[in-house]
Amino acid sequence: MVILLSALYFKNRRLKLYKGQLFVGVLIISIMNLSLDIISLVFIHFRDYFTVPVTHTVCKLYLVVLILEIWMAMCYTTCDLMTEVRHRRFCRSLGMITLVFGLVTMLQDIGIYDVAGVVYTYGPAVYLTYFYALIMLPAIILCTIIYKKKMNRHRCLGMRYWITALVVAALVQFVYNDLLLVGFATSVGIIVLFVGLENPELQLDRQYGCFNSAALAELLKQSLERREKFALCDIALDNVSILKNKTVDITKIRKVGNKVMGRNPDVLVFNNLDMNIILIAKDINAIRRILQDYVKYFGEMSPTGLESTISIMPRGNQIKSVDDLLKLFGYCRSQKSASISNNVLFVTDKDVREFHLIDSMRSEITTALDEDRVEIFLQPIYNIKKGKYTAAESLVRIRKHDGEYLMPNLFIPVAEANGMILDLGKRVVDKTCSFLADGKAVDLGLETLEINLSILQCEQPDLLEDVLAVIARHGIEPKYLCMEVTETASINSKKLILSNMESFRNIGIRFALDDFGSGQSNFTYLADMPFDILKLDMNLIKSYQVSDRARHVIQAVERMAHEMGLEVVAEGVETEEEFDNMKKCGVDSIQGFYFSKPLPVPEYMKFIREHNRDV
Repeated sequence: MVILLSALYFKNRRLKLYKGQLFVGVLIISIMNLSLDIISLVFIHFRDYFTVPVTHTVCKLYLVVLILEIWMAMCYTTCDLMTEVRHRRFCRSLGMITLVFGLVTMLQDIGIYDVAGVVYTYGPAVYLTYFYALIMLPAIILCTIIYKKKMNRHRCLGMRYWITALVVAALVQFVYNDLLLVGFATSVGIIVLFVGLENPELQLDRQYGCFNSAALAELLKQSLERREKFALCDIALDNVSILKNKTVDITKIRKVGNKVMGRNPDVLVFNNLDMNIILIAKDINAIRRILQDYVKYFGEMSPTGLESTISIMPRGNQIKSVDDLLKLFGYCRSQKSASISNNVLFVTDKDVREFHLIDSMRSEITTALDEDRVEIFLQPIYNIKKGKYTAAESLVRIRKHDGEYLMPNLFIPVAEANGMILDLGKRVVDKTCSFLADGKAVDLGLETLEINLSILQCEQPDLLEDVLAVIARHGIEPKYLCMEVTETASINSKKLILSNMESFRNIGIRFALDDFGSGQSNFTYLADMPFDILKLDMNLIKSYQVSDRARHVIQAVERMAHEMGLEVVAEGVETEEEFDNMKKCGVDSIQGFYFSKPLPVPEYMKFIREHNRDV
């Protein structure tokens, strides 16, 4: 049975993986073990012909190979638990100990019992082998129990079944010497491993004639651990439904896959779960040579709607995992769609760096939300008429594990691009209402706390319900809240946010138009949407210093806003000159670094306690 499985294993196409090489080692030593088990019986039966010393040597060789098989089983069991370099070192160290056991075994005496058809060996050589087995076999079982989560599930179960069978067989054979079960247990173990894990068929996608996604994951993991240089190519089908609906002859794709893998052994072809075709080669030129076959095929199929985008990455070793690879190609296709020429896209080192930065930021946002590291900073807003700080803007920050803070310009664009801004926005509302709940800031003169609403939040039909639930949970009055909306949000989502604005204002929450004058200024915003506060953009304030035109514009906007009953806030004021100019201009409030940068909550409370104390 083992020889038959060996023939099937070596016949099929397979990847040259380190773990596969370990299985080959197990397979070869197991065959040697089984062979010597049979040969030793032959020598014992004809020991008068072969001579007793030669027979003893053969019997001890069988024991040595059995020791080697147990060593190989330990090496195979632990291959998931450490990197390849560390595992090779571990196997060498254990191998030296095993070699000593083997040499000592060869030097020990061995006896042969052969009476009435009952044949077995005994003596110090046999007992030393049992001693090695009684140490190693339980250790292998313990590894499959202790490190179960780190191990491949099929390898864990397969080794557990095999070693358990081997232990039981050895114990039975030790008590009942005439029952030679160890060889049978070895055969059963090899069959279990082959069927559950090492069958080369498990690496193949028979439908498309190439390797599958599981094989891709294993190969990339090994290549990255070895720090090998390789090139990647992703062939993304633009209309996968055609294949799923089988409106295209799958056998043609299979023939292309078989042709490429057969004629180009240097290029490995994989079909991923989303039906993307992945090519891997040591040399980018090898990929370029075989792409002609694929391009020709997909060109012929284009009238049926089956087209593709080919992404080529010369330095594939920059990725970190299979998931990383697929997300990278997807990111590049979406971000560089304008630069795709003839359906071919080249992924550069710059693209990879940008992707990793965005991906790490996405991960940072996710963990920050999970670990409650999303915090609010408050920037005081000075009320000119009252001469104190009556408002503040609540700004989101992410605290890193080292205690430093990520700035919004790093994570807000990423959060907006993938929808995580909704979770961040909800967390800011919750933190802001929690801050207001104890009433200490209100007692010190705080009248309004402003919260920025993202475009996505503005478009949510359940926005009001969510905010009301938070307000009710913290028991605060809605009148202390003001929602800031940017000009961009009001342009793109004007109709969508209008009903939300009216609903909020009905319960006492006010609205501010943020960053007015930053780009797409449109005075119809003010006419059509019920804003209560107009916040002049920082760049407009800076222009006041150097341009008469800008000065007239600001003065005109200030007059118009006041005639409409709006409060006017000047943002980004950084100098005393800017502060004086804005006071002369007639704005109601000032916000900017001239007074204070955004502060953590404890520092903000200390700030207004000191500055509002005597007012």
